[in-house]
Amino acid sequence: MTDLAQVLVSDVWRQLPGYDEDRMDLADLAGAITPNIRTLLCCVAEHRRPAGPELITAAALGERRAIQGVPIEAVVTSWHRAEREVFSWLATVDAPLTPDEHRQVTRDLAAAVDLMTSTSTEAYRRARTEVAAHLEQMATDLVSRLTGGELLDPQVIEERAKLIGVAVQGEHRALAVRGSQLLPRAQRLVLDALRPMLHSRTVVGTRDDVAVIVTPEVPGLIAALTRVARSPGLLIGAGLPRPRFGEVAGSCREAMAAAEAGRRAGTTGVVEFAAVAADVLLLENPLDARQVVRSALGPLLGKPPLVETLRVYLHSGLSTRATAAALRLHENTVTYRLRQITDALGVDSPAALVRADILMALRYRELS
Repeated sequence: MTDLAQVLVSDVWRQLPGYDEDRMDLADLAGAITPNIRTLLCCVAEHRRPAGPELITAAALGERRAIQGVPIEAVVTSWHRAEREVFSWLATVDAPLTPDEHRQVTRDLAAAVDLMTSTSTEAYRRARTEVAAHLEQMATDLVSRLTGGELLDPQVIEERAKLIGVAVQGEHRALAVRGSQLLPRAQRLVLDALRPMLHSRTVVGTRDDVAVIVTPEVPGLIAALTRVARSPGLLIGAGLPRPRFGEVAGSCREAMAAAEAGRRAGTTGVVEFAAVAADVLLLENPLDARQVVRSALGPLLGKPPLVETLRVYLHSGLSTRATAAALRLHENTVTYRLRQITDALGVDSPAALVRADILMALRYRELS
C-alpha cells in the first residue's frame, strides 16, 4: 500500500490539498500528503471511514493552510479535486471496475473525503482563530512601542510589522480616535470607513483612553474620516504621513497630540496635526507657555473681564461692534475696556494688540 500511495502522489500531487508551488517542494509535499492518500486508499480497500489517528495529517493540513493564509474555500475545493483525481486513477488500475465496484468505490471514497475535509476545515478554523488572536496581540504590542517614548530602529519595526502582514514600503499615517461613546465602537466606526479604501493591513492598539490606528495613506483618507466623524462626540487626531511604516512612530505621537489638542479645545471631528501644531507646542511645554502668559498678559490676569474682552476683540477681527455683540455689551463699554487694556499692556492703540505673544497666551488659556 505504501508503494501504491507513493505512485499516486507522484501522479496527482499538483491536484491534492496542501500543495502550493510557492511554499512546498516535493519532499515537503510527500511528507504532508502521502499519509492522507494512504488513508484514502485504505478506506476504499477496507470499505470504512478514516479512524482517529488517520485524521491527524488531515488536521495538520488545515492548520498549515490557515497559517499560510489560504482561503478555506480553496482547502475544501482541493479535497474534492483530489477525490476526483484519486477515483480517476483507481478506475485505470488493473481490470476495469464492475458497476457494483464502481458504486462501492464512489461511496467509500466520498465518505472518507467528506470526513477528512471536515477534519481539515475544523482544524483550519481553530488555527485561524488562534492566529487572529496572536496577530491582534502582536499588533497591540507594536502600537504600544510606536506610541512609547523609546528610540526605535525603523528596520526592527518593519520586520515586526511584516510578521502581521503589513505592506511596510508604502506611506502610512497614524490616527488617534476618541469618542464620547464606548471606545471600541468609535474605533469600529473608523475602521469600517477605511476598510473599503485599503489594500493593506491596518495596525490597531490603544494608549490610555485613545485608540491608535496606523493605516496606509490613500487618496480621500481625510475626506472619509471627516464623514465618519460626524458621529456625535467622535474626535480623530491625524498625524502627518510618513514615507515608510518604520518611520510612523512620529505620526503616532502627532496623532495623539492632535487629538489631545482637540479635546482641550472642546472640538470634535478630524483634527490634523498640521492645523494644531502651535497648540501642541503650547501643551507640550506648559512651563514655557505659562511664562508667555505671565509676560504677555500679566497686568490683566487679575481682571477676567478685560482678558475676555481682549480675546473676543482679537477673534472678531478688531471690530468693536462685533465684540460688543458677542459680549452683549454697549460699544462704549467695549471702547472703555480696550482703553484700559492698552494702558495696562503699554501699547499705543488696539491694533498694536495683535502680537504673537498675546495670541499665544490667550490660546494657552483657552486650552487650559
